[in-house]
Amino acid sequence: MHLTVGTFNLWRSGEPWRYAAERNLVRGAVPGSAAVTMRPETGVWRRRLPLIAATLRQPALDLVGLQEVLAEDGDGAPAVEALAEQLDLNHAGAGQLAVLTPHPIRSSAAVPLAAAEAREEADGGYGSGCLLHAVVATPGGDTDFVVTHWSPRSSAARTGAAAALTDYVADLPNRRLIVVGDLNTVAPETPELIILGQGVRPLVDAWAEIHPDQPGYTMPSHDPVVRLDYVFVSPDLTPVSVRRIGDLPDPDGFYPSDHLGVVATVVAEPVRPV
Repeated sequence: MHLTVGTFNLWRSGEPWRYAAERNLVRGAVPGSAAVTMRPETGVWRRRLPLIAATLRQPALDLVGLQEVLAEDGDGAPAVEALAEQLDLNHAGAGQLAVLTPHPIRSSAAVPLAAAEAREEADGGYGSGCLLHAVVATPGGDTDFVVTHWSPRSSAARTGAAAALTDYVADLPNRRLIVVGDLNTVAPETPELIILGQGVRPLVDAWAEIHPDQPGYTMPSHDPVVRLDYVFVSPDLTPVSVRRIGDLPDPDGFYPSDHLGVVATVVAEPVRPV
């Protein structure tokens, strides 16, 4: 039984022209292209939305976790609902996190993080103060699917979020578990990633299993130099392929996001009824 799962940061509020004007940086656009400074009348998001839909349509995903689904004004409906409608997928969300799947969602819940540092960073707009946990009726048996987004600024917040995540999944039923997200950590030996491989429910980094000698950089999309986006799976799931998505700009030079996404295919044994 194969499952194809992924993670993608939508960069819902992202506008390349703003990065160029305010930070002298290129984000979400091909350097030197019209997209670097273009300000479409209908808004940059409307230009990027069909690119995101096309990116998520190609891998025939069973599950994908999304981050940064809300605009700065808190309006998240156009992002997740529009994608779900275009792709004919079911969806669930919690704050800046969401899940899309063609399979029935049995339940979903926002799980507040116990780590105070992570909550404080989220209050400042960096990362998420909760996990999104969905139980999805995937082929062969239910899957626990967890989406997370960690702070880019604070190692303490990321370490606390990692510990909170491992504590939470330790109490879940012993069935397939997949954790995805924008972890905002740049080296595999950092404490927060080490934590995910330990504990009662140790997690396996799908990219490292398939490409141990490749860095798997995912950001920025036009010239990735850091790896921020991850797919982790429980040991009963065996990764057989993993790749990045979202690397194709449109004719004006817009990328779907300033991140690349990650998609992994794993082999799972059917869940046997107890």
